Amino acid sequence: MAAAAGIVVAGILLASIYLGVRLPPALLMSVAAALSVGAATAVLTRYALDRPRDKPRGNELLGKRLRDVKDLVAAFPRGSGAVQLSIKADTAIDELEVVKYPANYAAKDIIVTLKDGGKGNGPAAVFNPVTLKRLFVALKNQANFLHVVLIDKHDEFVGYIPGFRAKSEFTGGNAEGQIVRYIIDVFADHARSVNLRQIDGLSNTDIISDEARLAEARARLEGGFHRLVVLHGGRHRKPVGLLHSEQLLSMTKPVSG
Repeated sequence: MAAAAGIVVAGILLASIYLGVRLPPALLMSVAAALSVGAATAVLTRYALDRPRDKPRGNELLGKRLRDVKDLVAAFPRGSGAVQLSIKADTAIDELEVVKYPANYAAKDIIVTLKDGGKGNGPAAVFNPVTLKRLFVALKNQANFLHVVLIDKHDEFVGYIPGFRAKSEFTGGNAEGQIVRYIIDVFADHARSVNLRQIDGLSNTDIISDEARLAEARARLEGGFHRLVVLHGGRHRKPVGLLHSEQLLSMTKPVSG
């Protein structure tokens, strides 16, 4: 309103000058004051409209969904900068490009997805531990080998193993035995996925939907979990990344002042 009044007064002043009407000094001072108030009001209004709104912080985030908070979930590698290896029991490991030409993949993030074919009755029918050892030995020197994800024949999430532990557990003298315990036996009985926690992995119950609220996620992580696998829409078949307790608790820490 003040800005509009200033414009009106300025119009009157210009009209009087054009018509040759002399205005008293007191009126001229009033006109100047009106113009100043109008200009200041306009500037303050524009600043209020253009000023970026503060991002929600601390407890304000607790009502939001995981998928709606930027940089909260550490997404699994995707796109041109990543290598997504889908490995089945009958995959020819030695024919994989990343195995034949490892130097070509030194700058790419690598995620290995092991898929259970569901054939046969015993665990030996799923994967050959000697074959899997060759895969992990080939990936051992890849600095960006980050994740191993286990899925069943229906593409549903079974378990997770961090890449650095796959390198250490599945490439040494007892590699075959470790592969049987933490991969083949897990596929044979998904309840055994809890054993993956022994090697910093996550079981098929260490999960949360990306539709969950941050309050729910914080309650679970404060209960002793350090990480959770995030599933798209809560569906077991679409793991999309990891939720780390440090990141979540830092973002939802109460803001003082």
